[in-house]
Amino acid sequence: MSRLMVSRIRLFAILVVLSTLLGVLDGFLGDVSGEETKAENMFHGGINWLIGSVLVWGFEVLFVQSRYGVRIRRLYFLTAIAIKSVVLVLVVISVGLFARAYYQGLYGLDFITEPQFFRSLVFVFSAIVLMQAVLQVVRIIGGRTLINFVLGKYHRPIREEKIFMFLDLAGSTALAEQFGDVGVQTMITKFFFDITEPIVEFGGEVHRYVGDQVVVTWPLRTRTENMRAVQCCFAIADYLRKRGPEYERDFGMIPSYRIGLHGGPVVISQCGDQKQEISYFGDTVNTAARIEQQCKVFGCPLLISADLLDRTTLPPLVRPEPKGSVQLRGRENETALYTIISEE
Repeated sequence: MSRLMVSRIRLFAILVVLSTLLGVLDGFLGDVSGEETKAENMFHGGINWLIGSVLVWGFEVLFVQSRYGVRIRRLYFLTAIAIKSVVLVLVVISVGLFARAYYQGLYGLDFITEPQFFRSLVFVFSAIVLMQAVLQVVRIIGGRTLINFVLGKYHRPIREEKIFMFLDLAGSTALAEQFGDVGVQTMITKFFFDITEPIVEFGGEVHRYVGDQVVVTWPLRTRTENMRAVQCCFAIADYLRKRGPEYERDFGMIPSYRIGLHGGPVVISQCGDQKQEISYFGDTVNTAARIEQQCKVFGCPLLISADLLDRTTLPPLVRPEPKGSVQLRGRENETALYTIISEE
């Protein structure tokens, strides 16, 4: 099972547990009918919400966020929300039907007009919308970034070690002349959307998009953990190779790109007021960007610094190939560069 799937299952389990607890609270706040006790009402509320949350979050986290939900994720925001809302209402009604049939032996849709069901529907809908809003915020700014904002980790500048990947779409100027500004931006948007899954799969976090470039980061840790950045490069290539026919059909070509990898110490700080973001400062960031620019000089799609390579265990069936040393602007000493070749 992939790391990404494990992460999604973990998120799914957390949301189901939280939703079940909300169901218990709903049962506690609800009116006790017939011979049911408050404890039984809470128990039934928890069971109902457990069943409903498994369906709702299974759809949202395990389906929509997977490769099978790509079409939904590509929809306009309001359209996606409308589809999810329809699914939500159908789930709530289905759970209501199940609960009445199981606990009371009653069948039919007449319970929809009951005040208790309407109150539960509003409560469920509000809770799910709130959680969906949080998930949407996570998609926009990143899970780690959101946690760091909430905890105030980077409210004051601190020093950490990070791996940086600078990935730049090659030949964007020529592509703009061929497809026009709107056409090339359409391709860039699709390209960045497609490569997100392998980035997330191997633990990368998108820092920002700048024109036709994306900046991805990883914590710089052990040699084995640092391997994820290299694995991500090959996963992106494999992912785009599988989608080559789509690009050929839509754009008449498969986009090419250049990647620069480097790691080291950076200063991280929370910047801005009206629009805040996490910013990175230091030689490591500038070096990674300039290594990516050297890909064009050496005519290869991937370059990694010797400094990072020395701290990385390479995946099986790949080998480093030295490309020489260069004097990068802003650095006193020359930087040894390698490309990584697949032997498959």
